[in-house]
Amino acid sequence: SVKTVNSLSHYTEWTIGHVHSGALGWVGMITFGAIYYLTPKLWGRERLYSLRMVNWHFWLATLGIVVYAAVLWVAGIQQGLMWREYNSQGFLVYSFAETVAAMIPYYVLRAVGGTLYLAGGLVMAWNVFMTIRGRQRDEAAIPTTFVPQAQPAE
Repeated sequence: SVKTVNSLSHYTEWTIGHVHSGALGWVGMITFGAIYYLTPKLWGRERLYSLRMVNWHFWLATLGIVVYAAVLWVAGIQQGLMWREYNSQGFLVYSFAETVAAMIPYYVLRAVGGTLYLAGGLVMAWNVFMTIRGRQRDEAAIPTTFVPQAQPAE
């Protein structure tokens, strides 16, 4: 790490955002993918209950991670800057309580991101539950990327 960046971000919300982006993004998404792959195989089902619900889960979780982590990164930078601001006499400008109070809007947005991620997890739980019960949702196929066809020669 660059020392100046580390000195600003150390012990702040930035570090928490960094760790959660990896934990929720990498570990969480890999785990979700494994569950989606294994559930039909372990219970002998043809496919998952709903492939569209997998899509919804992915986007809810992705948006939740982005909001959660980005908010923490911004909060950490603000926190670090507040902790290192001194007045002309060499005293800290902000008390610890003032830095905590400044974090309240970020905590609200963090909760929004966490709620989106949780909502995705609940969608997954329902999808897995219905798959285990042997149900399949009657749904239209998810459209794929359009590939133009070659035009016949005249």
